Amino acid sequence: MWKILLIAALALNAAVGFGYRVYRLSKGGPIADVWGQAILGALLAAIAVGIGVGAVWLRWVAFGYSLLFGLLAMPIWVLGVLLPMRPRAIDYAFTCVYWLILVAIGIAAVAM
Repeated sequence: MWKILLIAALALNAAVGFGYRVYRLSKGGPIADVWGQAILGALLAAIAVGIGVGAVWLRWVAFGYSLLFGLLAMPIWVLGVLLPMRPRAIDYAFTCVYWLILVAIGIAAVAM
């Protein structure tokens, strides 16, 4: 069960992140964010596929990702990007969902 949750959370994280960056691009956001999220999404997909085919050690890579982004990248993003841009409901929703998915990735990776 934890393996399936971890794979799903990684895929959802990649999809939500990319979708939000494309939305921000349509509102004048930078194209570099879309490219960066596309690359991150491809890495997350590779981790998910690896875990799916039995490379269980990749769960620690996923755990490291959840810690790095949950404790470092997202707080910096909130303070440096989210708050100064006059956020709307979708921006807050993305932030909450992204953080919750990171928590799910961390819990599933450890519990697996």
